[in-house]
Amino acid sequence: MSPENIRSEGPFVALLAAASAIEQRRPEALVAAFHSVSPHAMLQVAARHRCLGYLRQGIVELGVRDERVSAFTKSVREYAGKAAIQAYAVREQLRQLVHVLNEAKMQFALLKGSARLFCGDTAADYDTMFDLDILVPREDAVAAVQALERGGYSSRASGDRSRHYWTRHHHGVPLQPVNVGLPIEVHVQLAPLGSLSLATDWPACRTYFEHVATTHGEATCFDAIGSAFHLAVHGLGMRRLHDVFLLARVLRSDNRVLEIVDATISQEHYQAVALKAVVGLAARVAGLTYAESAAVKRYLSWVMHRENLVPYVRDRSQFADAWFCNGCTVWGPATRQALPLREAEQGSVSFAASFAYRLIGRIATSAYALASVATVPVRRL
Repeated sequence: MSPENIRSEGPFVALLAAASAIEQRRPEALVAAFHSVSPHAMLQVAARHRCLGYLRQGIVELGVRDERVSAFTKSVREYAGKAAIQAYAVREQLRQLVHVLNEAKMQFALLKGSARLFCGDTAADYDTMFDLDILVPREDAVAAVQALERGGYSSRASGDRSRHYWTRHHHGVPLQPVNVGLPIEVHVQLAPLGSLSLATDWPACRTYFEHVATTHGEATCFDAIGSAFHLAVHGLGMRRLHDVFLLARVLRSDNRVLEIVDATISQEHYQAVALKAVVGLAARVAGLTYAESAAVKRYLSWVMHRENLVPYVRDRSQFADAWFCNGCTVWGPATRQALPLREAEQGSVSFAASFAYRLIGRIATSAYALASVATVPVRRL
């Protein structure tokens, strides 16, 4: 993409261009991406998509020396220091976490940032983390929580709330450490309940497991294919591009991964378009060829247009997302995911009124967003 085209599209496309330059090792293209938008716009879009550390790492590794790019690195200096200190501290917490679970003879797999930290991925030092995630067999979830509670973690929710939490989430109530550290989320599957037709629980993920032994202990992590699949699932909706960029890196590192992951997600029925859109965008960033259907291209165009909407509308356009996921029809497998989250224990009149208010609000904002698509040209990413 030429700098002129980037400039006409705005900060979201500039961020994509910057990521493409990083993954494809093109320093001059990275400079062009930063010069295509204002420094504030690049900072803002990178922060919203959790890519501040990702961009800084790319700039450092490509050895870019440019005034505007250097201004970005200076702007995120405090964030970078916080991320590095956190990564150093969390590695010790992670070592203790692995020890506690191994001592309890629990089956578990480290997910996302926790796995990257454990495996010594230097990229994990550049971005801050909110929690540590592990995956366990559903039948062992309670035992895993109890083992962590014995190891110094506690839930700040009542027993009743914890029970209801399991019925609507794919992980338990976050467990807070007694001392300083990150909360732990015990997952029983990778995707929110009912969001995908594909199974993402322990038996389904077993084929992706690999045993990792480091100075911090021994644990199960995902291999490259499993990591790519999880990043695609976690990146659904593309509200945060960090997952897409990490997926691009995995795809570029091994030519087999794209073909295998595509074959896996082709079996999805509920959100096939959205899942393939994540993989398709990651392939573009990685500079790889990937066959995109017309529905996937429309969805990606919508994602770009959604980024230009005011935040209030952008964050409440779930039914517009479903419209494109369903192939531009109102009713379809993705429509259910656009509904507001329903609390299983709630049944009062006040809850019904609140749910109706939120539902009508989402319909209204999505209708506005779809109307704007009809009046504003939507360009291809």
